[in-house]
Amino acid sequence: MKGFGAGFRSRSPLVLLVAAALLIAALLGFDYLFTSGAWTSVPMKYWMRKASDDYTFVSWTVGANKQHPPKTPAVYLLGGSTAREAITSGDSLAADIERRGGPKTVAWDLGSINQNFAQSLAIADNVPNSPAWILIGLNVGRFTPDRGANMEQVVGRELLLKSAFLQQYVARQYGRYRYSRTILPGIFSYFTSYVDEHGAELLKGSVPTREYGQHRYNLKHIHTVAQKERMVAIWNKRRYAVFKRNLAFNLAMLEQLLIRCQERGLHPVLVELPNNRDLIGERLDYAAAQYQKPAHALAAKYDVPYVDFNRELAIPNADFHDLSHLVEPGRVIWQDRLAEELVRLMGADGEGAGTPP
Repeated sequence: MKGFGAGFRSRSPLVLLVAAALLIAALLGFDYLFTSGAWTSVPMKYWMRKASDDYTFVSWTVGANKQHPPKTPAVYLLGGSTAREAITSGDSLAADIERRGGPKTVAWDLGSINQNFAQSLAIADNVPNSPAWILIGLNVGRFTPDRGANMEQVVGRELLLKSAFLQQYVARQYGRYRYSRTILPGIFSYFTSYVDEHGAELLKGSVPTREYGQHRYNLKHIHTVAQKERMVAIWNKRRYAVFKRNLAFNLAMLEQLLIRCQERGLHPVLVELPNNRDLIGERLDYAAAQYQKPAHALAAKYDVPYVDFNRELAIPNADFHDLSHLVEPGRVIWQDRLAEELVRLMGADGEGAGTPP
């Protein structure tokens, strides 16, 4: 033990050089463990920080698919918590697609709290093309994250996914993260929060496990009409300014997401996420139009389908937890309509030989 400690106190340049080389090799190996998806050989329940850990669920699912690509066409729904709550489950969406005459598929809801477009881009840069359909959820909330929140994904915050494309774009366009070649900052941040969450269990010698729970909202707990009305007023008074300030940046990031999807041979689809029009009416339409018009232009520029069936469905206020998050009855309605659109787009073989929506 004394000799081991002496090695750390050594001032020999050669010893220090060897120690530095070993440390670098260990860190690069640690980085590879996550960026390759190899970490998913350990079941997800051992990695979860808590049952509502969206980021670990998304990271682990993408990593697992990277290691073992689906053998059938895959569907990935991306977006914030509104996307997470929009469908019952990936498995049931796949079943609805097949029931409606579409191909046999696998599907995942990769919606996560406050997911920004940089995080969506990192997902699209890592999922295997089997082929893969990338459903890019849109709503006013997706255009509110600022530059800093988007750019942090370059180093793996909050998703443990590496995207050289994202890093190069951020470095070229904004002069940030020029020399960020790993996601070690995100990995270390993950483990710090893991220990914070499970410290007591770890000290007792137990192995913490958590099962992921996709849905945070249900029919038993929805906001009152008065509470929802206040949400509309607050959004117009406070959040609209944030939306306006970050709109151009997020539109540019959305375009990069479309570019990367098509470079990789993926099938991107822009999808308007659920919104409680029964209560909101037209009071957020002026804000929505400010992203929808340029988003439609991007869809035309890159020949990408743009799906919006919210007005047609007219899901009642009672099926919304608030202004956008669906609960049980609404999820079934919205998911079934989404499956119908996907059947038209995917064609019989899932390769995109269908008709546009």
